[in-house]
Amino acid sequence: MLDPSDFINESIEELKKTIGDEKAIIALSGGVDSSVASVLTSTAIGENLIAVFVDHGLLREGESDYVNKTFKNRLNLRTIDAEKEFLGRLEGVSDPEDKRKIIGEVFIRVFERVAEEEGAKFLVQGTIA
Repeated sequence: MLDPSDFINESIEELKKTIGDEKAIIALSGGVDSSVASVLTSTAIGENLIAVFVDHGLLREGESDYVNKTFKNRLNLRTIDAEKEFLGRLEGVSDPEDKRKIIGEVFIRVFERVAEEEGAKFLVQGTIA
């Protein structure tokens, strides 16, 4: 059985060991997985983690404000306004699979840009334990 305290302590130590003094970025959606991973990683490496919240223009009303308000004083947060980029690429596309591929590609490009701008060597990904 998963012991939460052990999981937290082991995760923090593993992150410290893996990332060390390098910079890292993490995609922060505001959901449970990315939020927990962001807080754990921030605990491990502090300001060397840049939590990247991408406002892609497809969020629920007020969601961007909520995520920013919730994390602005907890994490080294960088919000990227990519609405025009996402919606521009999706304009005229109706096939759901094509939309999925476009959204995935645009996310990758946004994170590549941020990683380069920040000098990040690692991309941390949150997922279910």
